[in-house]
Amino acid sequence: MNIAKQIAEEDAYRQKNVSGITKLLEPEILRDFPDFNKNLLYSIAESNLRKIFSAIENKSLAGIDKDEELILILPKLKEEIEDIKERKVEIKYDDIVFHENAIKKYEKVKGMATVTISTTLEYYYKNSDKKENLCNNIKRQTRYTCEFVYIYDETKLEKKNNIIVINCPNCGAPLRNLELGECEYCSSHFEPINLKLWKMSSYKEDYK
Repeated sequence: MNIAKQIAEEDAYRQKNVSGITKLLEPEILRDFPDFNKNLLYSIAESNLRKIFSAIENKSLAGIDKDEELILILPKLKEEIEDIKERKVEIKYDDIVFHENAIKKYEKVKGMATVTISTTLEYYYKNSDKKENLCNNIKRQTRYTCEFVYIYDETKLEKKNNIIVINCPNCGAPLRNLELGECEYCSSHFEPINLKLWKMSSYKEDYK
């Protein structure tokens, strides 16, 4: 058991390799979206991850509940926070340092383009949940995958597309026609959401 723990700690200290093929995918993206800026997207991914870590630490969406950069992932983040609260778990991310970013995947189909970003980083991680088989209070090297979507033609999207489902702040119904700024169920007005920008649609740690 001691040897296994030592191996786990040594692996946690070792900087992870970024997973991506930027040189192959970037030209393809630029052909479809000439204004695409990978460095800007990398910066947004890092900024969003910091906001996500802070929300999980504080167990609150305060300050980011109307953040347009996060609008597509707020439902998932809210569920994660509610689960942490229910289990009375304390989580902390300290001294976050980002290392590398790369484009891992690119797809363009049925009105929506998706770019997947791979990001390596380190932080001091603490988790009070005893069920988590993780080393606490050590500098942890890890990797996250973040997906960004660009809706270039909303009329071509599949009706059952769950990526861009946002609920009305008044009645809770799923909002459609986000660019119109009005709920079709209760007629409440909301700030129109521009989907012709790259927005994060998912995030996950893919190295443990």
